[in-house]
Amino acid sequence: MVSALGPPVLPPNLGMLLHQVVPPERWCMTRADLKQFRNTVAHAAAHGELTPTAQDAFDSSDMRLGPSIRTVCAQFIKPTTARAGNMSWALMLHPDGLECDLFVSHCWDEGIYEFIDKVLLS
Repeated sequence: MVSALGPPVLPPNLGMLLHQVVPPERWCMTRADLKQFRNTVAHAAAHGELTPTAQDAFDSSDMRLGPSIRTVCAQFIKPTTARAGNMSWALMLHPDGLECDLFVSHCWDEGIYEFIDKVLLS
């Protein structure tokens, strides 16, 4: 649906629908997606869209560790995906899903750049 005031207005339940229709084994991202996500987060941190907290006093100029995954999720991923319809980041990028051939897990307090760099170097 398109709003007369600007960009498309996506139904808030779009994410719920996608998560019901696309099987979990297809909620995937590519290496290129990870590289782009790292750049997007770095841009957001450099421009004050991600801010340090009492729990995560990250330095926005630190490109080695970065903000924690917990901070990135709360301050960046959730607001971005909420505007897109409340789906996961992976389904926001690939609404039909992708074939996965690797599963990785993370620690919530791990730095996002460190995590992505380790995955990309694996």
